[in-house]
Amino acid sequence: MVIQIDGTNTLNKGAELMLVALLEQIEKHHPEATVYYNTNNIGEKSQKFSTNLAIHQRFWLRNSKYPVGVLRRLKLPYTFFTSKHPVKGVNLLLDAAGFQFSDQWNYTKERLDELENYYKKLKSKGTKIIFLPQAFGPFKTNEGKRAVEIINKYADIIFAREEISYNFILEAGADKDKVQLCTDFTLLVKGVLPKLDIQLKDKVCIIPNKKMITHANSSKNEYLSVMGDLISIIRESGREPFLLNHEGIGDLEICNLISKNSNKPLDILNGFNAKEVKGIIGSSYMVISSRFHGVASALNQGVPCLSTSWNHKYEMLFNDFGLSKDYIIGLKPEIGELNKVVKTLLDKTENEIVRDKLKESRVKIDKKVNEMWNLIWNKNI
Repeated sequence: MVIQIDGTNTLNKGAELMLVALLEQIEKHHPEATVYYNTNNIGEKSQKFSTNLAIHQRFWLRNSKYPVGVLRRLKLPYTFFTSKHPVKGVNLLLDAAGFQFSDQWNYTKERLDELENYYKKLKSKGTKIIFLPQAFGPFKTNEGKRAVEIINKYADIIFAREEISYNFILEAGADKDKVQLCTDFTLLVKGVLPKLDIQLKDKVCIIPNKKMITHANSSKNEYLSVMGDLISIIRESGREPFLLNHEGIGDLEICNLISKNSNKPLDILNGFNAKEVKGIIGSSYMVISSRFHGVASALNQGVPCLSTSWNHKYEMLFNDFGLSKDYIIGLKPEIGELNKVVKTLLDKTENEIVRDKLKESRVKIDKKVNEMWNLIWNKNI
């Protein structure tokens, strides 16, 4: 069997964690499979993965950065050098992009034509196409509705990650028989704690996100101000925060700014793989995350967590674990309320209560995710 993985990369640790989750499931159910890693990160070099699977990556996808740059400038086609070039002989395509179809992305007609051509060619060769749990919508624009029309036409199963996304994609015209509901599937991946120069016990992990500035209608100063207030509250409570980079240079720059603006510099943990990042999160006393899979990795390991948000997917993730939107921090919070919500989770008794609740919810979610995989592997592949 030949399986292709779309929508992941190793730059974003959430995308990498979904890739790891996929590889673990493929190795468990189809250890003989040949896997094509079809990264959505242009020019990403060959990666070494902890698996016995035969993993391949197209040469021109690994070495696409300069050809794509030149062809773009010359206004010539360059799809061959991207992840949207269909590979022959693929039996199953598993798309694990966390959030790619929405009016927020402003897809052009050319981009949508490229997508349709890609899926059409794969389908004509008999490839089964499954979109794993991801966020969708909203779809108010003609471009957004066409995106749904395309994936609905060629997909065998579409998994929405939560109810809002499920409703968005159905309202945009997707076939109800194709659309399923399942939460984030990375909870089955176990974190690995790397060797560190600092002790994590009793410390609070803060995970920034550059999208809180580019996608959340907030300024850099507003975001940095909230981060500064959070750090002050944590330190006033007798605990020490540290920063964890969850994605590349952009987030690292935000980490450096937050540390620089603090009265006392913070430790910044950087350069770890997805399982190590999850291990660090799982060893923390509490997490404050602006990255979706930072939140997911905290909650599914039973670590109390607060979050900022630039999309409905954050609120719905807390809902999956039986927690309210009170765990979402606004970008212009009233300082008294912010102080209250942070200190509540820092309190040892309350921290333990939330941990127990998360472990309880985890059992039900595990069952749903395993049911999803059973459905996929039994889909006459």
